[in-house]
Amino acid sequence: MKKFAIYLSSVMLATAGLQSCQDLLVEEPTIFVAPETFYEDESDAQIALNGAYGTLQDDWIFDFVGFPTHWGNKGVDEINAPNWAGGGRKELHLYQLTPTMPIFENLWRAHFRAVNTCNGVIDRVAAMSEEQIVAESQERIIAEARFLRGLIYFNLVKMFGNVPLVTSEVVSLDNLEIPQTSEAEVYDQIIEDLQFAATVLEEGQGGGRATKGAAQALLGKVYLQMTGWPLMQTEKFAMAAAQFEEVINSGVYSLQANYTDVFDYNNDQNSEIVFAVGFEGPGLNEGSSLGTYMGPNGRLEYGGGYGTEYINNEFALSYEEGDTRRAQNVADINVNNPENVIGQANWRPWKWKKPNPNNFLYDAPFDMPIIRFADVLLCYAEALNGVNGAPTAAAFDAVNEVRARARGEASADTVLIPLAGLNHDEFVDALVYERRWELCFEGHRKDDLIRMGKLEEVLARHDEPQWSNAGNPYTDYRPYKRKFPVPTREMDLNSNLVQTEGYD
Repeated sequence: MKKFAIYLSSVMLATAGLQSCQDLLVEEPTIFVAPETFYEDESDAQIALNGAYGTLQDDWIFDFVGFPTHWGNKGVDEINAPNWAGGGRKELHLYQLTPTMPIFENLWRAHFRAVNTCNGVIDRVAAMSEEQIVAESQERIIAEARFLRGLIYFNLVKMFGNVPLVTSEVVSLDNLEIPQTSEAEVYDQIIEDLQFAATVLEEGQGGGRATKGAAQALLGKVYLQMTGWPLMQTEKFAMAAAQFEEVINSGVYSLQANYTDVFDYNNDQNSEIVFAVGFEGPGLNEGSSLGTYMGPNGRLEYGGGYGTEYINNEFALSYEEGDTRRAQNVADINVNNPENVIGQANWRPWKWKKPNPNNFLYDAPFDMPIIRFADVLLCYAEALNGVNGAPTAAAFDAVNEVRARARGEASADTVLIPLAGLNHDEFVDALVYERRWELCFEGHRKDDLIRMGKLEEVLARHDEPQWSNAGNPYTDYRPYKRKFPVPTREMDLNSNLVQTEGYD
């Protein structure tokens, strides 16, 4: 079959009840139904929207081993693949990237399947009559679906650059040799979707649903990413700052008092979560791999991790005394015997802590945070620095709010370098460190380093022996590898696709 996305939302529709946020995650038995006869009333439209949210749980989208890890955490300085790592993880770490790697095909197909599901909701709900759905509900459902589509395309454009831009539901396997669209045009569509969502959706934490604040925060992150490579649209700094300021001033979001509380699965949708992908488990087939894919040495049922990732030692050692985030993020114990500290060569990344004992395995109840308020504050500071050519008082205040929480009772300036008096470039350097300490393993690192022009500089430090026994990623890194290649299988199926320069 010739297609760039093999899955069609018109082929099957998985129904899921929606009575509450929790019900969003509880799937009823799947039925097969033609979309032409399904969208009869508001309840049907809401069920279809649930299906669009459900696509975010895909293993290759926002479950932890999808986009956050394979794009955001690989080939940077947070985690290291061991020499024996399989499944392409070692190759991603070393920038030994080829278009035939299954990872790229899996990421491409999962994201385009999600796009088509969103398009189906948007198109078919828009076509419903006023007798079938009230206008307010119709507009809200479309706005949520457009938020999701914008989020998914944001992933795609960062990973692959020029990608097919499809904004209508694919209902036939004919004529699917769709050419790529330039990155600038893809970004334009993302902006249009998020602006619409921000206009329509209401304020509130959301409990896993898209809200006005989530749309504004994501729009701000889109503008901010556009200021860096490859678009270099520095005028977007001001637009980003305006969006972040709206979110900060809304009064909806706030930092949790303790860093560790943010990642407690009993506290998933807390005041710091602007948007997170909801998971529920175990035993509901709605769980995530958070807490298991990365974690300390030791048995899984004791709270250990799967063991295929090691923390970057330089990163682990960079936390200064007094920074409470280290204990949450660095595993220097074996959970079989937590009293014994292990050697740093075996330290692991850790953030989502499972209880001991547990039966979570890859069906854990941890939500995947996509945007946190701490991220918004740090992005706001970065945007203000870009607008003014130097950090402002508001930029210092935003970063110090995050720093103060991380240091408990200590003053923000008693640990690490004081921020006051830094120039533009020095402030960027401070943000590079602060964002890694705060947001590690959440999938932001590669975006940050590319946007700030720091990726090659960071990779050049990989000749230090504590980075990884898998090898030195700087050896095979080339600037064009800031994008993934178009998968070979998609090139074979679609003659209009053009391979990313450097991979051809």
